[in-house]
Amino acid sequence: GQPVQVKVIDTETKLGQYAPAAQQVISEGANVLIVTCDYDVSSPAALVAEGKNILNIAPCIGDPIYGPSGGLKLGFSMGTGVPGEASIMAEFAASKGWKKAVLVKDTSIKYTQNQCAVVDKRFTELGGTVLATYEYKQGDSIKETVSKISSGPAPDVIFNCAYNPGGGQAAKEIRDGGLDQPIVSGFGMDGDFWVPAIPGLKDYYVITYASKNGDDPNPDVNAYAADYEKKYGNPPDVGGFVTGPTTLEVILKAYEQAQSWDGDKLTAVMQTFKDVPTLAGPTSFTPDLHIQVERPMVVLQVKDGKLAFVEQRTPEKVVWP
Repeated sequence: GQPVQVKVIDTETKLGQYAPAAQQVISEGANVLIVTCDYDVSSPAALVAEGKNILNIAPCIGDPIYGPSGGLKLGFSMGTGVPGEASIMAEFAASKGWKKAVLVKDTSIKYTQNQCAVVDKRFTELGGTVLATYEYKQGDSIKETVSKISSGPAPDVIFNCAYNPGGGQAAKEIRDGGLDQPIVSGFGMDGDFWVPAIPGLKDYYVITYASKNGDDPNPDVNAYAADYEKKYGNPPDVGGFVTGPTTLEVILKAYEQAQSWDGDKLTAVMQTFKDVPTLAGPTSFTPDLHIQVERPMVVLQVKDGKLAFVEQRTPEKVVWP
């Protein structure tokens, strides 16, 4: 029954702008701070909110450090954490009968570092063999890595622990270098926008929150995607679009119970949430873990220039880096 005002500041992914932006919106009366989906760059803003006893939420951070383990007692992510996401990546590959893997890891942020660490551990647990792990940083060419993979034992699958645009560049160089093995990535490679840069791309799989192209198994997701396209004239860019509405759903549920914008009171309520239904899936928190790790996620495959639904999976076992 109350109007909601949204104040947006574009920090342009410039580290020095996050804390001042948080200070500005809080000084203007913000009750809750919603931050960028990466711990490495959003934590300065979150720490400002913590100092003011204000709930701070990231729609889709994947690193479980966003929360108590990272010193953010009022910090929550509506995303699915790397332990769950990357466990699904490994389990999907194993379910396809792929036994030998090569890992290509972007080391520029913790998200992709931990993603590959979990994939390595879980894939090995399932009887797979990791032949090699190659590192690069966002924007680097991996042509030399492709040559090394080509000259070594042939893998059955390549895990590209990456995010765009560097992950797309890496994928193109893998295919341009003649490697045609299936490639599996996580949420960092979600969305269709990078696919046209690799004409004829096949056998590329992405684990993410939902399918944005009308073929998700959840009719509510498809309906919301249709509403989004009707309003903005184009479909959502990534399957992670469901985490935006989920952020608002959770804030509302917490406020309804706490009847206060006090950060401690909202946090106390949210820490009792157990499988609360949201557009992104069942959402639970504990005093120690302010992110999901056991949510179902979807497997999408590049087909005809788009990411199409393949299946939905829940991790059989969640492995931590």
